[in-house]
Amino acid sequence: MKKRIEFFSLILGSLFLISGIAKSLDISVFSGVLTNYGFERIQFISPLIVLTETITGLLLIFQINLKRVSLVAISLLSALTIAYTYGIIFRGIDDCGCFGKITILNTSPVFTFMRNAVLLYMSIEIWRKSDNKTCSNKWIVSIILMVMSMVAFMSGYTYPSNTENSVKKHTEKALEESVLKDFITTSQDSTYFVFVFSYTCSHCYSSIENLKQYERLGVADRVIALSFETDSVIMTKFNEIFEPNFQIINYSPSQLFSLTDHFPVSYYIQHNVIKNEIRGMLPCGYLLTDK
Repeated sequence: MKKRIEFFSLILGSLFLISGIAKSLDISVFSGVLTNYGFERIQFISPLIVLTETITGLLLIFQINLKRVSLVAISLLSALTIAYTYGIIFRGIDDCGCFGKITILNTSPVFTFMRNAVLLYMSIEIWRKSDNKTCSNKWIVSIILMVMSMVAFMSGYTYPSNTENSVKKHTEKALEESVLKDFITTSQDSTYFVFVFSYTCSHCYSSIENLKQYERLGVADRVIALSFETDSVIMTKFNEIFEPNFQIINYSPSQLFSLTDHFPVSYYIQHNVIKNEIRGMLPCGYLLTDK
């Protein structure tokens, strides 16, 4: 029985640890997933979730305080599974974001539910059959502190700062070579500003009034906004509040996420070439033209 619990702890701990480290490599992706699920107001806790997953994984691997740690694992798995179910049913999202930007590890909904069910079973068995053994091995404590420090640093380094915008110069990427070509139709002799946003993103909302200036100030000949289909009440309220003077095209979440998982993000297109990418809130038209 002891060997079985040790095996369960190693498997469960390894998955938690991989999940935490993978998310920390670009935590903006995980924050974007929370936003897409409609949890934009709590996306600031994404580093806390990552750190909790990491310490849970490490304690499980090294068999420390298994009784208590397994309860944390049960709580995490239950909460994340409920959130994932909500995303599938009410938001049409099937990306759990479990392993951050390492999308090859993010599986189909059926496999994800099966995996979580198995992991919950392991967690419950560990809780039932284990004790709260502490650790006095200084090497193990040092390893845990080192890994936690690394994950904390990466989480802070890659955490998105949407309060400022960042303009990225592209290497003259042709629109036909970009996924963006599947979302808009352009003309060779016109310029376009494409704004990709979420109806539940406060930073997107803060950009709308500036976006409405862009055609008038000559930033681009045409402004197009892309978003994903959501509750009709939310979209109606958005239109009533902002009275947008630009075209909005709504796609399914799975379609839009093939373009980006960061909101808002914008693209400036000239002669069917993507010239610039802007991440974060938009500046006023005058400042953007100056940049």
